[in-house]
Amino acid sequence: MKKFNFTLKKMRDYKRQILEGEKGYLLTLYSEYNSLEKRYDDLNTEMRNVCLEASEAMKSGISVREIQVYEMKKASIRREQAQLRIQMNVMESSVEKQRKVVVSMSQEISGLDKLEEKQRAEYNYLANKESEQMIEEFLSFKMSKGSDESFDTGEM
Repeated sequence: MKKFNFTLKKMRDYKRQILEGEKGYLLTLYSEYNSLEKRYDDLNTEMRNVCLEASEAMKSGISVREIQVYEMKKASIRREQAQLRIQMNVMESSVEKQRKVVVSMSQEISGLDKLEEKQRAEYNYLANKESEQMIEEFLSFKMSKGSDESFDTGEM
């Protein structure tokens, strides 16, 4: 019996290569999302600092112009946070789409792996049957050859 060969091996290997690329892209998206999230957290910290600074300054007495400067800083931070939130929402949907692509490809490859296992089990079963058949034929041949010799010796 010839050696086992999974006929879809090249396709599975190709899909694995593509999957690795898709996983890399997913990691890139996660990284970008994490950097946006970090910037958003930094802006929260900056907003707290500006509010504390403004509060302290107001306690000691500041001009209306300085209060307006603090309010402009807060408004600027809020605008940037709103833009980041939009970018984060877009990035979340991109990450989810890419995650689905990766899961789908992983399932395809897993299906091919299971198919190979099934084909290999069938191959092994047939190889064992062939082996058993060859042993039976060999024993049958030996027994018939031995019987022929005993008949030959008995008749002489």
